[in-house]
Amino acid sequence: SPATCSGSSNLIRPQKPPNPLTASKSHQELHRELRMTHKRLKTHTCTRKTELQKVLEKRRWEQRMKASRDQEEAKKNRSPLHQELLKRHQRLEKLERDKEPQREGPEFLRVKERLRRTAVLEEGAGGKEV
Repeated sequence: SPATCSGSSNLIRPQKPPNPLTASKSHQELHRELRMTHKRLKTHTCTRKTELQKVLEKRRWEQRMKASRDQEEAKKNRSPLHQELLKRHQRLEKLERDKEPQREGPEFLRVKERLRRTAVLEEGAGGKEV
């Protein structure tokens, strides 16, 4: 009987073969992410947001941050010459905006006026030729 005990300890015990699906790195990462998401949903049941809402909010936030950073950089990098050019550009734009209301009006009236002028010019030129 002692021989059978020592003989049984030398036997190879059967092991369950590893499942290639669960052993894969991507499966483990996906499972971990699912557990974390589930845990988050448990803690934030009152403030649930869809994945799309989260992504859109994050994108808007990043855009606002980038815009403010760009503005700060632009202010820092402006030379005196560049500042003067900007002032001049703004003045010219203002002058153009002030002139526009005088020319402004419904477009069809302006077109009609142009047609009237061309008709008068054609009649005058036609009468001279005859």
